[in-house]
Order: sequence, then C-alpha cells, then structure tokens
Amino acid sequence: MVTRFELVLEHEDTFIFQLRTKDGDIVLRGLGSNSKIMTQNELLHLRRAVKDNSRLVPHVGSDGSHFLIIKDDDGSVLARSSKTKSKPELDAMTEFILQATDSPMIDLTKRRRNAS
Repeated sequence: MVTRFELVLEHEDTFIFQLRTKDGDIVLRGLGSNSKIMTQNELLHLRRAVKDNSRLVPHVGSDGSHFLIIKDDDGSVLARSSKTKSKPELDAMTEFILQATDSPMIDLTKRRRNAS
C-alpha cells in the first residue's frame, strides 16, 4: 500500500477524506460532509492550507494526548490528526502530513456502494 488520501463513505450519508500511511494507519481525517463534491473540495483546501504554518494548530487533549487541527482560510476546521502521546510524536506526524500533501486520492465510496 502507498501513502494516500482516501475518500470514504460512513453511515451511508457522510463522506470524509482521510490520510492513510503505507502501513495502513490513518493519521488525518476530515470532518465529513453529506456531499462527495464538498468533501473533495475540502481536500483541495487542505492541500493549500498546509502550506501556511499558521493554519496548523497543535492541541493538547484533556487526557494529555497531542493532536493537530488544520484550518481553512476562514478559520474553519478542515481536518484533525490522530492523537499522539507526546509533542515529539506529534511533530513527526505533522512533518509526515506535510510531506504527504500531494499523495494521490483514492475514491473508496464506489466500492462501498457496490458492495451494498
């Protein structure tokens, strides 16, 4: 498997994008939309947003975990990273996300609908 963005359908009515590593781990997920086209558009916005460090906002959860929020031009949230145990792990994941920005997008919604 190669590092890639996936477009997936959850609960038959919510489209999301996610970034999957070559090992199969999901490191970033969009928030979801009821429109496939809107979700694809959000991915395009994400690809642009990661080029501006001010849109990469690290957070610490109440459980002490670390995660990254990526924001759009208007300040709305585009995506959230997986949780990590430490800031160095989050820094490494952030660098991976930045390097993977141009990874291909695979549409998995067709497979799910055909399987029904």
